[in-house]
Amino acid sequence: MWNPKVSRRGFLFAAGAACCSAALPVQGAAAPAQDAKKYKKLDCHLHINHMGRSIEDTIKHMDNTGTDKAFILPLETGEGGVTLRTETVLHAFYKYPERLIPFCQTDIRQPDVIERIRAYHLLGCRGIGEQKEHLPLNDKRVEAVIAECNDLNWPITIHFQDDKKGFNQGIETHLETYLKKYPRVRIIGHAQSFWSHISADVPSPDKTLYPRGPVKPGGLLDHLLSNYPNLYADMSAGSGFNALSRDEDFTAGFIERHPKQMLFGSDCPCKDGRGSGFKGVCYSTRLQDFLVRIVNDEAVLQDIFYNNAERALNGTA
Repeated sequence: MWNPKVSRRGFLFAAGAACCSAALPVQGAAAPAQDAKKYKKLDCHLHINHMGRSIEDTIKHMDNTGTDKAFILPLETGEGGVTLRTETVLHAFYKYPERLIPFCQTDIRQPDVIERIRAYHLLGCRGIGEQKEHLPLNDKRVEAVIAECNDLNWPITIHFQDDKKGFNQGIETHLETYLKKYPRVRIIGHAQSFWSHISADVPSPDKTLYPRGPVKPGGLLDHLLSNYPNLYADMSAGSGFNALSRDEDFTAGFIERHPKQMLFGSDCPCKDGRGSGFKGVCYSTRLQDFLVRIVNDEAVLQDIFYNNAERALNGTA
């Protein structure tokens, strides 16, 4: 369990982050607007059948958002509201091998889970995700899957949601244990309770999973990202955007401290990359516009948009 009272490095970050975020201007405030179109992009978090979207519509979404490639994440149990089988993801990959990078996911509560993961590996899958069952993070079945990723030299995208009906609960207590014990696996953190910990002040998940307002320096994410290069931050969905946009002064420094571990991703359910079927909102273009406004360094932007995801995929952290 993370305890900043006994971690010298954690203490230094807690003490220094406030100075960093106060001293750094909001990146992009005085710079000319940049164009997201010029950056190569790899979306680290995309599903095929959001809002009934077809494989072809998913490719259209990528085309319209300027996305070159995407991690396609199945959700076989449907517990998060979307059901997408790994077989469907593999079918899409075989149809568009230059655009789609297939991950696998299967119910980890079943006794044959490891055998299924190994079979998916032989069929071309490159990682596990989205890991999303109603289990605590320290469940031995969760650990077995993380250990298998470590053996396969794979990434795993984990949905962290600490409310009573959530998924992989216990991020503050258990995530660091896995990062230490399994250094080859790249854990890609996603969702509400992951991003709530951008701040040292985290409200009870029963109160809100989308905290707003100024970020208190010294949060768990700063500690873990500083000490474990095998942790990556998936910036997708409303959870990622809410955390990054709630305190732009802090976010500028946060990205500057961890430029090699930030992953562009959308988790976008719109049908066409222009907000169709999702109240006119596209998570992908919204995040792109935010990033090119807040980050001035073009090399950092290219890392966030593409290179970091490649490192997470290939194990070159």
